[in-house]
Amino acid sequence: MLSLEPRDLFSKPDERAKKKQRHTHPLTPRRFPVHSDMSTKRTFKIAMPEGLDTHDTSPPPLPSWLKGFLVTSKAPSDVRRAGLEVTNILGEFFFKLAYDDVDVPASMVKPGTTEVPYDTAEAILVPGSPGTVFVALRPDECTVDPVFLAAAIVEEADKVGAEGWTKTAHTQRIIPVEAVAPEMEYLTLAKKIVDTHFPAPRVTGNPVTFAVRYEEHSPAVHLRGTEVCKNIADLVTDPSYKVDLEHPMRTILVIVAGGSVMMSVVERYDKLHRFHIHSKTYTA
Repeated sequence: MLSLEPRDLFSKPDERAKKKQRHTHPLTPRRFPVHSDMSTKRTFKIAMPEGLDTHDTSPPPLPSWLKGFLVTSKAPSDVRRAGLEVTNILGEFFFKLAYDDVDVPASMVKPGTTEVPYDTAEAILVPGSPGTVFVALRPDECTVDPVFLAAAIVEEADKVGAEGWTKTAHTQRIIPVEAVAPEMEYLTLAKKIVDTHFPAPRVTGNPVTFAVRYEEHSPAVHLRGTEVCKNIADLVTDPSYKVDLEHPMRTILVIVAGGSVMMSVVERYDKLHRFHIHSKTYTA
């Protein structure tokens, strides 16, 4: 259940005491009106920085320390419900027991730090992108890999089958996000992502193939997708990594929503249906 107090959702833990704002916009979250989901008889609230609007034509980016998921809905009017559905799954006891505190790929652990599981997930409307909602993993310093969790949800839905899976009736996609930055700083963010997932030099093994996929959701600035993909691919300089647009082993996801750019590196992107959730047929 979402319980969003009018507090510092958009402030990093070590900066909250300083009470500094990163933008000219006031960033203190406010309560949203309670909406009723008639199909589930639940009520929910989603955070949004005060003074901002999802239709803002010059929106500030989401805070750079967030990680989680960009969620889209099957119908534009159901984006809040989609956010609720994803937070509910992430908050389920058995889901957390299975995926939040077990031995997992090394990408879940930051070098030199202790593994930190997530406690909760919170839905945040994305300024400037009314058709999306960002589901953030809390605490901010958790080391859980969003790609691992998103893949788990997609695979769980596949096991149950489209007709039997009802947990995400309004959700269309749950796109994992490892890191966030202002839209025009995409190359700086990409370098960090590349350094993490494409270390050089690789001493042994066959070449690893990769591709860069770019998509937009109401971007503040319309970037040229082909140019963005080429610029990011050029950051992978070790010859043991090869571009393969047809059947890449790894896919660098680059998503622009509002004034933010979000990135992650995933395997089996197409086999995971590009993170579309196959759920029971949705009816409004």
